[in-house]
Amino acid sequence: MIAASSKRARTAETVPAADAAPTPSHTAAHEARGPGETRLEFAVDAEGRTYLASHFASYPHHLTRAFYLDRAAPQAATVYLQSLSGGLTQDDRVSMRISTTGGAVAHVTTQAATKVHSMERGFALQQVSLAALAHSHLEFLADPTICFPHSRLVAKADLCVATEASAIVGDSYMWHDPRGADPMAFDALTMETTIRRPDGRVLALDRGRLTSGHGLAGNPALLGPYRALGTVFAVGRGCSDAAALAAVRTAFADLPGVYVGVTQLPAEAGLWLRILAIDGAALRTAMECAWQQCHLGMLGWACDRRRK
Repeated sequence: MIAASSKRARTAETVPAADAAPTPSHTAAHEARGPGETRLEFAVDAEGRTYLASHFASYPHHLTRAFYLDRAAPQAATVYLQSLSGGLTQDDRVSMRISTTGGAVAHVTTQAATKVHSMERGFALQQVSLAALAHSHLEFLADPTICFPHSRLVAKADLCVATEASAIVGDSYMWHDPRGADPMAFDALTMETTIRRPDGRVLALDRGRLTSGHGLAGNPALLGPYRALGTVFAVGRGCSDAAALAAVRTAFADLPGVYVGVTQLPAEAGLWLRILAIDGAALRTAMECAWQQCHLGMLGWACDRRRK
């Protein structure tokens, strides 16, 4: 288990001063819909093919059409979410709502990494609401988020999975100073993922907070030599037993440049992975390995790589 994380309410930080970074109380006024909203709803047609039944995207997002990239399951859909803004900036508020139903199998990803730019004040908020319903399978795996010097990001995800459905959700983060002066120069990164059933019952809550001003670099209790962080949740069918846990652990046994913790979610809901990586290349390889292994265990067929 990674020391810098928790599946319930523990955080990986020394609490900063009140004016140093956002806290959960700061986000309450921004829960309502606003600019930067994107919605995707996947369903199945009469021939069993997954399609975009409804979609809407406002700035900064743009959606591609649905692609069918998996040779083992040509009915499964993939959509790329593209950004027109060049990243998240001060006081940005971005929200996404993605759902699958009726046996749909959908994979949503991004075309490239998302930058979080430097800020003089405030913070950027990104909220993702995901729902896998009625025997469907939903995957949301964005490319890494890159935190620049003096950036502040609050990233919140709500994942709703019906008992007969399944989902794979991953997020990952890196930090970069273009000047090369400080490898961990961001101000604050707050991450929160809630996993629940449609009736509102919470299965798991993963919450973490990193602040670069409190000795992250080289701290063996937090990140040690690693410079990238990823998390994957696999919830639902085919990943709740000991065999699935062992298979995922075996897949990472010889993967270089990463430190990985894998465990079962509460109530045998699925698997939870935390990945630390030495750089972006190692992080990408590990995230892809986690996705492919969980996907194979859950759906029984191998997915093809997503070209970017």
